[in-house]
Amino acid sequence: MDSLRVKFVSAQTTCLDISDNLWYGKSDQGVDNSIINLQTYLKSLGYMNATPNGYFGPATFAAVKLYQVADDIPSTGYVGPMTRASLKNRSCGMVSVPIISSSSNPISAQNTNTDQPVSVSSFPVVVGITSPTTGQALSIGSTIAIKWANQPAGNFDISLEQPGGAGAGFVVSNLSSIASGNQYVWKVGTVFSSSADSNITVQPGTYRLRLQSSVHGASANDQVSGWFTITAMQFKVSTVIPSSGYADNASSVVLSGTGFASNASVYFDSDYSNLRANNQYISPDGSVLVFTVPSSVSAGLHTLYINDGKGSSPITLPLTINSPQ
Repeated sequence: MDSLRVKFVSAQTTCLDISDNLWYGKSDQGVDNSIINLQTYLKSLGYMNATPNGYFGPATFAAVKLYQVADDIPSTGYVGPMTRASLKNRSCGMVSVPIISSSSNPISAQNTNTDQPVSVSSFPVVVGITSPTTGQALSIGSTIAIKWANQPAGNFDISLEQPGGAGAGFVVSNLSSIASGNQYVWKVGTVFSSSADSNITVQPGTYRLRLQSSVHGASANDQVSGWFTITAMQFKVSTVIPSSGYADNASSVVLSGTGFASNASVYFDSDYSNLRANNQYISPDGSVLVFTVPSSVSAGLHTLYINDGKGSSPITLPLTINSPQ
């Protein structure tokens, strides 16, 4: 490896047995310490400089990729079954552990961009689909332009695949080679499932894309992308409509954004206060939350504490409560 120097040594370490998959944007939520234990182990091997904090951020993402490269695992940054098994095998006894040489430079949170994968010259370059790129992290609900080098003949499909060749669904079917212009804009995570006969949202994980004939299906000559990671939907709030409301348990306030789970919640003035908004509707795709204001909220300017229902830090936004008419 030209850009990464590692050595393998035998070491007795704390046994790292991670029971669930981990990915970018996830955090320890008081249930277990899987992420902070992972970070502590990766830091002991020299793969990251950042202080373990229980949040799977840019430094952890890059450190996982480095570990995967050293252990000949697809460098995606996603801690799935292969990586979890490797971590367990290497940490739970006297085993050969990949450790970065002290003369090399570990990745830190300050110099890591999750949209620019770690460059390792020995990692194979997959030509054909040029976007998304190998190791890229894509958030469910975001959009990306899928791009390819060579225009297929006739009509073709773009399918989403999991490791091992299992199909996850179709991004688009019967795309015209004349009209496509060598790219297609995809709402990340949304595919058509033949078994469900409807659009679905895939689970976070490792995937790649394939361009295949709409008539003949997949073949060995298809253009494919490198393996990339689909992460959980980013939590954000884009708009609050209206910007003021009444504390009457009836007037609706609409939050638009992404990442609202079915148990998302809104509180007034402090997180988990006794002033909780009354949820009226949360859209299945997590893009809309509608609530009404309890009558016990006083008139004046208040701060909303918006929780996504998945343990992320709350988003705070102002909301003015009008005096009763």
